[in-house]
Order: sequence, then structure tokens, then C-alpha cells
Amino acid sequence: MRHSRRFSLLEVIVALGVLAIGATAAFGLLVAAASAGRRAEHQVNASLLAESELNAVRLDPTIPLTDYPLASEAEAVVGEDAPPGAHLRGTQQDGLETRYLVRDGAWSRYPGYRYDIAITPLQSPEPNKPWEFLVELEVRWASKGRRRSARYSTVRVLSLTHVPRD
Repeated sequence: MRHSRRFSLLEVIVALGVLAIGATAAFGLLVAAASAGRRAEHQVNASLLAESELNAVRLDPTIPLTDYPLASEAEAVVGEDAPPGAHLRGTQQDGLETRYLVRDGAWSRYPGYRYDIAITPLQSPEPNKPWEFLVELEVRWASKGRRRSARYSTVRVLSLTHVPRD
């Protein structure tokens, strides 16, 4: 009696079923990896924009903050359907209010990204003469038809030439 070296129909169907399950799982992982890659790319782009713009913020003590619009007034104008950046605000203490340095700015390197920069003077030893500022930046973009955003903040200090000692 001869032994056949061929596959039976049942073995072929089982092998194709295992292959189909494995291919489906691999395709699902590929889709998830591509989505994670896009999210990471957007986060990196937002971080690059934030780093660039926050480094460009130079605080000049000769420019009065009153040259910039109050964040509270900008929010009142924008209303409840405001974009995410409309609600950037730091702490408001003793008349030191948050103001927008940039409102709905665009970045030429990445055209799909918009940003806002708000600045809030922080309390200092001398009343109404702040030398520390909270600088907040919010970056916005759209991904798959949904609005996304990332927030960044730092504290900037005016360069002091003389600090009085008591």
C-alpha cells in the first residue's frame, strides 16, 4: 500500500483558517501602529511649534502689557463655541490679568496648526511691577475631523540689572 503525500481538503481548510486569523490580527496591529504614529507626529509637531514660539517670546519691560488684549475680553467676544485656545488663562491676582500675546496664530512650517499665547504677570516684591510671567501656549490641529490640542506653559523672568536688597 502506498502512502499519499498530498494534503487532504480538511487540512487545507484548517491551514487557510489559521492564516486568515493571523493575517487579520497582523492587519489590525498595522492599523493601530499607523494611528499611533500619526498621533505621535502631531504631538511632536505641536511640541516643536511650542518650543519655537515660547523661545521667541522675549519679555521687554519697555513694552506695556496694556498693548495686548485681555483674555477675559477675548473670551467674552468668542462665546461658548470658542475654540480650545480661547480659554487659556493663568492666575489673576491683584489686577494682574492674563493677556493674549498671540491670538489664533499660524505657523508657516505646519499649515494645519494654530496657536494662542497668553501671558499672566505674577506677583513680585514691588506692587504692580512684575518681573515674572506665566506664559501659556495652546496648539490646535484637526485629526480625523476632530479638534485636538496640546498645552504648554513656562515661567519667564525679565532680565534684571539690579535687585534691591533690604
